[in-house]
Amino acid sequence: MFFTVLSLVINTIYYVFYLFYFSLSLSHTVLPFGLDIGLLGFSAYYLTRLRKPEPENVSSIFGPEPWGKESMQNPDKVVRCIAHRGAGLDAPENTMEAFKYCVERDCNIVELDVRTSKDGKLLLLHDQGLERLTGMDISNVHHMDWDKIKDIDVGATHPNRKQFKDVHLCLLDDALDYLLANKVKVIIDVKGEDKQVVAGILNCFATRPTLYQSAAVTCFNPFVLYQIRRNDPQIVGALSYRPYCFSSQDYDAERGPNNPRFADNLPLHSVLRLADMIHSLVWRWSARWCAVSAVLLHKDIVSPSEIQYWRWLGIRCAGWCVNRPLEKLYWRGVLKAPYLANTLLGEPDVSEKKASEKDSYSNLDRPGPLVDKLLESDRKMSSGQN
Repeated sequence: MFFTVLSLVINTIYYVFYLFYFSLSLSHTVLPFGLDIGLLGFSAYYLTRLRKPEPENVSSIFGPEPWGKESMQNPDKVVRCIAHRGAGLDAPENTMEAFKYCVERDCNIVELDVRTSKDGKLLLLHDQGLERLTGMDISNVHHMDWDKIKDIDVGATHPNRKQFKDVHLCLLDDALDYLLANKVKVIIDVKGEDKQVVAGILNCFATRPTLYQSAAVTCFNPFVLYQIRRNDPQIVGALSYRPYCFSSQDYDAERGPNNPRFADNLPLHSVLRLADMIHSLVWRWSARWCAVSAVLLHKDIVSPSEIQYWRWLGIRCAGWCVNRPLEKLYWRGVLKAPYLANTLLGEPDVSEKKASEKDSYSNLDRPGPLVDKLLESDRKMSSGQN
C-alpha cells in the first residue's frame, strides 16, 4: 500500500511539473540549468500543500499554547502529560483498562495506536503481532479476523498483570465512545498503510462530529497522513518522527540506532540507512506539506531551539516518551512543552497536590525537597515501569 500511495504522489507531482514546464515552453522562457527544476519543485509543493484546520479545534485538543498569555490565565487548561498508549507501563497498553486507569487519575488526554484486522476492524494495537504482549506466535493481526483474536489476554506479560487479569484487545469505536463520554482528548496514531485504516479513520470523524474538537491524528508516514487530511482537511493532524526509523527498531541518545530491522541483510540495511538520511532531510518539509498542527518527536532529539522552531511556525511540539520525574520537570519548567509518558507516576503536579493536601512539604518553594520527592518516586519504579 505504501508503494501505491508513493506512486500516486509521484504521478501527481509529475503532472504538475509537466504542466508548469509546458507553460514555460509556450512562453519561450529560458532559465539557467537547475533553476527551472527548483521552480517546478516549489510550485508542486505549494500547489499540493494542504490547508490547516480551524485554530479552535487545535486549542480544544492541545489546550492553550504553553508560552502564551492564555496559559498564564488558565493554567488548568494547559496540556502537560499525554498518556502514551493509555499509560502502558501502569496498565496494559491500548486497552479499556488502561483508559479507565487514566480517567480515574484525571488524565484528560491519551494517545492510542490503531491498525486493522483481516476483516477490516479498527483495533488498538501498536505492534504488528501479539508476541510481546501475549507470548503467542501471532506475527501479524492484519492476517487474522477480529473474532479469532478478540478474546486473547493481552496483559499476560505486563508487569502489573496480577492487578489486571484477563485483559482483551479493544476496538477503536469502543475506546472513542468511552473517552469522549469522559471528556478525554485523544491522539490517534495510525499504524499500517492500507486503505481500510484510512477509510476507517475518516468514518470515525464523519460519524462523530465532536471528534474534530477532541481528537488529532498522527502518523510516522506523511503520505498516510496526507491522504487522511486531503479527504478531510478539518481533521487536526500531527506528524511523528524519530531518527533511523527505517533501519532500526529502537533509538536513544546514548546508544544511537540499535536493534536493526534487517541485520542479516547488509544491502537492504544499507538502503534503509540511505532512506533514513533522506528522511532526516525532508521530514520537516513533509510536516509543513501536510499542514500539521503538532509534531511528536523522540525526546532525545528535542532541544529548546527545536521547540522554538516549531513555535515560530505556530505548530505544537511534544516529546515521547518522558517517563522519569526529573525529565517531566525539565519538560514542564524549561522546555514548556507537553510530553507523552508511559507512566502517570511521578507527575510533578500530582506530587504538589498531595503535598498541599497532607501538608507534608513545608518548603516546596525550595527546589531541594521537591527534587528529593521526585527522585524518591523515581527510585521506587520497577525496571518494568521505566
